[in-house]
Amino acid sequence: SDPRDVTEFVAKLEAFEKGEIGPDQFRAYRLTRGVYGQRQEGTQMIRVKIPFGRLDEASLKALADVADRWSRGFGHVTTRQNVQFHFVKMTDVEAVMSRLHEAGLTTRGACGNSVRSVTACELAEVCGTAPFDVTPYAEAITRLFLRHPLSETLPRKFKIAFSGCANDCAKAAIHDLGFIASVKDGEKGFKVVAGGGLSSSPRNALVLHEFVRGAEIGRVGEAVL
Repeated sequence: SDPRDVTEFVAKLEAFEKGEIGPDQFRAYRLTRGVYGQRQEGTQMIRVKIPFGRLDEASLKALADVADRWSRGFGHVTTRQNVQFHFVKMTDVEAVMSRLHEAGLTTRGACGNSVRSVTACELAEVCGTAPFDVTPYAEAITRLFLRHPLSETLPRKFKIAFSGCANDCAKAAIHDLGFIASVKDGEKGFKVVAGGGLSSSPRNALVLHEFVRGAEIGRVGEAVL
């Protein structure tokens, strides 16, 4: 998280309320900050990024606070390992973002045409068949693309997944970019796939590289993006 994200959101909201920026411009901005308008007037859905599904005690307490104080007492876990809250008033968004920041959580890139939350196998760190734990690599990619100059200038949302083994438990094959853990000659790396998706034209991702060293995944990821 970064407190400047909260400050910037408040400034953009004020500019919108003063008529300095139009509704379409503000909508595109707030979506990339995880603030999604609901059909019910005056309420928002806030989506919190939980990269590769990892939460600690402080994060759980922050999510509970948001649910109890500004939402409806509960949240929804999404298919991308995020947590989202409904019926949040726009006047409370700053408080929500600030409370999440205290626990190191962010809403940036959780919605809109941006690099979404990086997901990973739910058994990462404990899977008995994975050659190694993918979470440090998923975190590295998360940090690389969070606030990256390319990440919020896309024509469509961009989704990334890390699988720990050839079973592809994180479903890299249906993602824009997928990394499947592998070891070659004693070195950790990944099979890299790209271009998968569901929607109206479902298709399996194509294999870009049968093996890429772990140290190279950032460069490969940027090239694909």
